[in-house]
Amino acid sequence: MSPNGNRTDPPAAGSHEPQHAAGVIEARLGRGAQDVLEAAVVLEAWGGVRATRALSLGSHVVPPKPPRWLPSRLTGEEPERRESILSEALALLMAILAVASWAGPLSRQVGASVLEQAIVIALPATLAFQWAIRSRYLSRRDGLACLARDRLPLLGAGLLALTALVTFMGRSGGLAAIFVTIWVGGTILARRGWALPYGLLLLGTLIGLESGRDAYAWLGGLTAIVLIAGLTAVWTGGGQSQEPAGRVGRALWAGAIGAALGCLLVGDPSLGWGVHGAYPGIALLPSVIGSVWGGYHLWKLYDALPRGLQGMAPNEGDERDPRGSAMKVFLGSLLRLVGTTVVLSGLVILIGQWTSGTNRLSLFVGFGCVALVTMLVNMLESLALVRWALFAALAGVATELSCSEVLLVHPPVPGMALIAGAGVGILLSLPPLLKLLLRPGRVLATNLWIQ
Repeated sequence: MSPNGNRTDPPAAGSHEPQHAAGVIEARLGRGAQDVLEAAVVLEAWGGVRATRALSLGSHVVPPKPPRWLPSRLTGEEPERRESILSEALALLMAILAVASWAGPLSRQVGASVLEQAIVIALPATLAFQWAIRSRYLSRRDGLACLARDRLPLLGAGLLALTALVTFMGRSGGLAAIFVTIWVGGTILARRGWALPYGLLLLGTLIGLESGRDAYAWLGGLTAIVLIAGLTAVWTGGGQSQEPAGRVGRALWAGAIGAALGCLLVGDPSLGWGVHGAYPGIALLPSVIGSVWGGYHLWKLYDALPRGLQGMAPNEGDERDPRGSAMKVFLGSLLRLVGTTVVLSGLVILIGQWTSGTNRLSLFVGFGCVALVTMLVNMLESLALVRWALFAALAGVATELSCSEVLLVHPPVPGMALIAGAGVGILLSLPPLLKLLLRPGRVLATNLWIQ
């Protein structure tokens, strides 16, 4: 199978020897195959080898395993990568709490309108950078090493983009540039294992802002520290690795998806980012925690999928299976996301008098819908359906903006446009995703492993 999707003529019989097959796998994955299924998928997708022959070659390329062995792509690296996900999630939660707690003192010093405009600019820009960096670098086992190789051009491009914000957007652009640097830098620090020091920095900045001293001085100092710490994290944490970075084109698609999801978060003016103090930030926390737990559970897909296909003939794996391993993992993640969001939202509503009046149910429903569409779009992007993922996100943003125009004068409840936009994104994301998950055979395996 050639990269454009056309099946190539099979190589000569002599080239099908295990040594040649192992070379093809090494070239495509950057490492050896860790199970027979993975080897067969690579040989069929990229080597033009028929399924039966690919499975036979795979059994020669991969050493035999004990009878009780269960195949898994991430046998050795999954715990490490799961820890990095949790660290990044912790940094995200700290950043949200920081925005919520900084809103009061910042709005008093810089003005509520400037703060609102800065957040509206910074959130989409931050998510665009984070999704692009994660796609090309941080999703790799040696992500920091991959990032270190491109640190100078990336730093130059980032400074150029931040300078453009300051130049063309004035005070709100300068504040947005500060936010973007702090939030994106936090992702890198978390990957390095420095999430706790990052949180302490945010807490120290909150104390400084509450003291009434110049906000730009405190935020500027924090930005400088995060920038230096981020460069240090990349410089010292990369090590030596030959693992290739992700494709630039794929990273650009991922960045566009992240920007669209960021626009979805800020496209409804009834949310009151920067105007209603800590209100939106605290209301966002339950859905973020729920999405972290749901996303963490999704990592079981890498182990559950090959386990469910073990012992099946290639044609059997492509049959519809609503009770298959892939669907079970997906439904488990969905249940964790929704259940956690509902329970924590109820708790925050109960203590609304101590959380800046965060007690409007519609706001929690809206943020819960955003968390769900983010998980679905993220799965589509991970399964190489990037164009459809971007389409679903953009359709959600267009719906939200259209509803915002209609409801701008007399919005019935806060977050109504956000619910409508996220709902459209969910409806568009589910069909292609379910189509893959219901047939957990070679198609899903190819999309999951061949990136």
